[in-house]
Amino acid sequence: MKKLFYIMTFFSLISCEESSTKTSEITVSAKRVHLKQSEDSIRIFQSLMNHSISEDSLQTLQLLTKRKEFLGAYRVEFGYTAYNEDKYGFKNPGFLKVYKNNKMIFSDVFLGHNDLTFYNLGKHHVNGNKLFFILNWGLEACDYTQTSRFYCISPDDKIHKLGDHWSMSTGDGYSSRSFEYFFTHYQHDKPNNLVVVESLFFHEHDQKDISDTIVYTFEGDKFKVNKLSNHLKSAN
Repeated sequence: MKKLFYIMTFFSLISCEESSTKTSEITVSAKRVHLKQSEDSIRIFQSLMNHSISEDSLQTLQLLTKRKEFLGAYRVEFGYTAYNEDKYGFKNPGFLKVYKNNKMIFSDVFLGHNDLTFYNLGKHHVNGNKLFFILNWGLEACDYTQTSRFYCISPDDKIHKLGDHWSMSTGDGYSSRSFEYFFTHYQHDKPNNLVVVESLFFHEHDQKDISDTIVYTFEGDKFKVNKLSNHLKSAN
């Protein structure tokens, strides 16, 4: 696509020069100027073609560009600090930082790959009104994994990294793993827990689908994790 753009740009330059040389009032010196411009255009065109940025380089540049998201009074910044799959594989170093009033109040690191996506889950009354969000990295595809890291922000600006949950599909289409999350309604019909259900599906139906339930219970600005079963680990 970029080479096509360069070619179109080059020929537009040449056509402009050709049209200008057709005027009868051009002096000899002006012709020399146009000739030099044509030579410069050819040289620029050749340079662009020889040094055009590859798609991989552009993607890496995009991945290394810091991203920003806003959650009310909070500014969330995240990105990769380095990206080279030949060197790091699927564990490229990345960061997440949260600011309030231009002051950093939380930081975290991760090892990931592919695009980063951010999801604002909104506020939920889980033993106090808390704000939840997710940072995703990776790609859910054939034998590739996408990881989702959950965070919550308490009204007193305490920020917690809750846990990582992931999804993937096998290259042969035999099985896939995914998760769903929801907030439960206990205590006077107010949700007090974040519940994540991780599932493993067998598409040939030659094995029974299995799942695990993980419960995040909040008490003030603290939380505890209770895994009700461990079926998926046993199946690995």
